[in-house]
Amino acid sequence: MPSSLTQKILDQARVLGFDAVGIAAAEFLEQDDHALSRWLAEGRHAGMAYMAREPHRRSRPQAVLPGVRSVVVLAMNYAQDMPSDPGRGTARRAPPSKKTGRVSRYAWGQDYHDIIEDRLSQFEAFIRESAGPACPPDRRGTDCRSYVDHGPVLEKAFARLAGIGFIGKNTLLITEEFGSWVFLSVILTTLELEPGSARTSECGSCRACLDACPTGALFAPYHLDANRCISYLTIENKDEIPDALIPKLNGWVFGCDICQEVCPYNAHPKSTAVKEFRTDEGVGPWLDLEKVAALVTDEEFRAAFKDTPLLRPKRAGLQRNAEALLGRG
Repeated sequence: MPSSLTQKILDQARVLGFDAVGIAAAEFLEQDDHALSRWLAEGRHAGMAYMAREPHRRSRPQAVLPGVRSVVVLAMNYAQDMPSDPGRGTARRAPPSKKTGRVSRYAWGQDYHDIIEDRLSQFEAFIRESAGPACPPDRRGTDCRSYVDHGPVLEKAFARLAGIGFIGKNTLLITEEFGSWVFLSVILTTLELEPGSARTSECGSCRACLDACPTGALFAPYHLDANRCISYLTIENKDEIPDALIPKLNGWVFGCDICQEVCPYNAHPKSTAVKEFRTDEGVGPWLDLEKVAALVTDEEFRAAFKDTPLLRPKRAGLQRNAEALLGRG
């Protein structure tokens, strides 16, 4: 059984609305460090130059927070069932009409960064208060440091070590209860907590995600080439989408969920309890491509997609995607 302090922190994660929580020792991730180095050396990170900036820090928590002892890993479910395409009346997984584009499920509602960061701030304060003299806060707050997928931390690797889930062949973390429909976040802390038990892959011989990927981005089990990934091409990519890949976008205007939709662990998703992630809080699962293409100013764009993840590619990027799907790219 965990110590009373460790259990108290695990329980508080649930109170704050996180769906899964685990703890990993803040150790050097040697295997993951080597894998990341190979991935970068092969250019698989495409145009994400930030991934190559001080990559050694991502596998070394001590380089991020000196004195760190534990990594608290948190997961929050964002799943919702797929409604019908308004242009065709078709059910989930069916291709969209020529005038609508699909949006990745994580972006149907409000921007998850804002929602989760607020809860992480509350959690940090709770950890400091609970730890007492074991983790004295200073004015800089260096006893705890939290990130929602924007810090130099290999969240999925630590989530596996913490026992939250295992890493699937599609390179995503898969949890037992929520599949891969989860947002991950971490809190690094100098407090020594009891770690969970690491999970190993449970994909077996299944290769549904590899076979379903239309662009071949999943070129081998557990290996992703971002240069060919639809999610990268429609969100992080700052350049034009290669002509050869445009016919393979399969109607995706922002992100892609194909490798998640075909995963057996995602067959029966549990709907999120976080109202901000639901479709009526954001753009929902479909975009009118003509309306996106018709946006004239950045002000119009920001007003249309305020507080949602669709601001990420900026107007030029989202319009590039819409034009490509409309056949005008």
